[in-house]
Amino acid sequence: MSVPGSSEHQCGLSVDLTSQSVMDGTYGTFGETPDYNWVEENAYKYGFILRFPENAGDRTGATNEPWHFRYVGKEAAKEIHDKGWILEDYIEHHGFAYNLRLN
Repeated sequence: MSVPGSSEHQCGLSVDLTSQSVMDGTYGTFGETPDYNWVEENAYKYGFILRFPENAGDRTGATNEPWHFRYVGKEAAKEIHDKGWILEDYIEHHGFAYNLRLN
């Protein structure tokens, strides 16, 4: 759980997606839909990554959320996609140079 005011959503870094087929009840979650498959395969082209994929909870600290996509920029997203990484792998490899503070 994030400190109030510091979640990826509140910081403007992520979005939760759904589709009409979920809203209509055809599918239970976005992760089950054909729309998800397209987004998961193409999100990196627009600078987004799936933030909490399956089997990464021990590293991300969160269970699988197939609807949660985070913006990291096109260059980082492509590298994460091409190498099969999660954001934590990217940060481990490149470091984290942003000066973030909670006020």
